[in-house]
Amino acid sequence: MFKKLRLLLFTVLFVYSLSFSVNLELSAEGIYLPETSQITDRLAVKLFHLSPNFDFMAEIAFYNDDKYTFYESDYYFDHYFLIENSYVTFRNYDGTIEFGGGIKDLKDEIDSPYSLFFSSERISSPYLEASYSGENMFYTTRWVQLVSESNKYFETAKSMNYKTYGLKFGDFRFGYQDALVYDRTFDFYYFLNPMPAYFSQEIRSFSNTMPWAEKDKNDNTLMGFFFDFDKPTYYIYSQILVDDLNTNRFFNPEGTQNPDKIALSGGVKLKTNVGNLGLHGALATQYTFQPGGGPSYTVYPENLYDTKVINYTENYIGYKYGENAASVLIDYEYNYKNWFNFYTSFETVFSGVKSPTQDTPSVEGTFFLDDDTLEKRFIYTIATDFYFKNFELNVSSDMGKIQNAIIYDPDQNKFIPSDEEKNIFTINFGLGIKF
Repeated sequence: MFKKLRLLLFTVLFVYSLSFSVNLELSAEGIYLPETSQITDRLAVKLFHLSPNFDFMAEIAFYNDDKYTFYESDYYFDHYFLIENSYVTFRNYDGTIEFGGGIKDLKDEIDSPYSLFFSSERISSPYLEASYSGENMFYTTRWVQLVSESNKYFETAKSMNYKTYGLKFGDFRFGYQDALVYDRTFDFYYFLNPMPAYFSQEIRSFSNTMPWAEKDKNDNTLMGFFFDFDKPTYYIYSQILVDDLNTNRFFNPEGTQNPDKIALSGGVKLKTNVGNLGLHGALATQYTFQPGGGPSYTVYPENLYDTKVINYTENYIGYKYGENAASVLIDYEYNYKNWFNFYTSFETVFSGVKSPTQDTPSVEGTFFLDDDTLEKRFIYTIATDFYFKNFELNVSSDMGKIQNAIIYDPDQNKFIPSDEEKNIFTINFGLGIKF
């Protein structure tokens, strides 16, 4: 019965794509781990239509990596499925005003492997978004659901709002970014109000005497700035995120000196006839992204999902290596006549103790990689893509070493460097076809 339904669904999608100029894409990816001789796969079906005034995307992906438990996995050959990109976007006649919603891999303003407000890792979430982009100004307001109210593993819902305000002059852009994380499903006030998050949050404090003050609103605010310069021969960017700043050093030098909780990112890409060469770097001080009285800047409110440890690189909403870390990546990419693409990179990462979902302790001073033991990660990546009309073939590999690998300590509820060493070696291969 279920096999017939799946066949019927595929047939309907295929006929629909042919009849209404909607594209259908099928892809299969595999990951081979020589150390364990284990192969996991990802099978995806994507139906999409892209136009100047309307985008439609519906993508479903099937996995067998045992990351999640799916109650009907027997019907899907021991796979579970995720809806990773499924959204619609509407634009006005000249494309300056845009409305969108659905589920999407959300991206930051800068093109970087170390973006700070939205991680460069694939994190798909339900969202609503409205934006404007004119000749000299741009603005975006976005709501993102992180944890649903009816979930069975966490006590409360969790969502966030994000805004960008910016100016652009030719190839140069400068913008202000802020984010608000809260333990509710949706907040109309934050989504519709164009005021920066700090003021929107403060005016609702229950300590105020205004009639719009609200009880039990303890939200977490982050803010920052970015600029980028995108020319035909190079791309330069820089970004700063401020979770908390010790202003007592200026206004009360004799008082408590709370930690600076900040993250920085920057890089350059040189575009030449023989490929693009990039240099990227980022860092975040200890305690950045932690709750600090409100919800943490993480997807999940805890480090465990059911009984499984959540990889911190998949939990941080922002900089993928999180607090107390620094990373540098050099990469090179070459494309030959749109039928062959080559990419290679080398990355070095240093990380200390991380406690993504714990409240910031009452300590003085700013800390950054001060631990006695640090994790050292060295990763070399090589990837190739081949395009033959409607077919795509890709092969890639990650190789490297992790010294003093970070592990989760359940007693401390922290990720700490250990004495373990790990070798990194994975082989990825994939095939795609478009109709």
